[in-house]
Amino acid sequence: MNEQRKPFASMGYEPVPGLANRIISRYLRTQRKNMRRFFEERGLYTLLDRMNQIRKSRQGMLAKNRIFQDVLNEYSKLVNPSVTNSDPTTPAGVPNVVVQPETHVIAGETEAAHP
Repeated sequence: MNEQRKPFASMGYEPVPGLANRIISRYLRTQRKNMRRFFEERGLYTLLDRMNQIRKSRQGMLAKNRIFQDVLNEYSKLVNPSVTNSDPTTPAGVPNVVVQPETHVIAGETEAAHP
């Protein structure tokens, strides 16, 4: 029971210790390249510079991916600005919702017909 289960053991496959890490790091390196192109196409040069710094740094895979996640979080904040809660009656964390008044529009009529 304490023995670790090996995938594909019935076919005689013996997992290579560093292979999984190499595959993961290659995939994430590709994703970082894609994000560099993505930022460049959209003119987000500060994030592009950060991606270039990640690429040129001599850190390991885990450190690079941690910094990469910070860059993605920063991009997410740019794209989805947080909604501030200015109404003290609503609980914290719940965004303010603006309710539009109901208007009844009959098919074929324009809004100009209703004052």
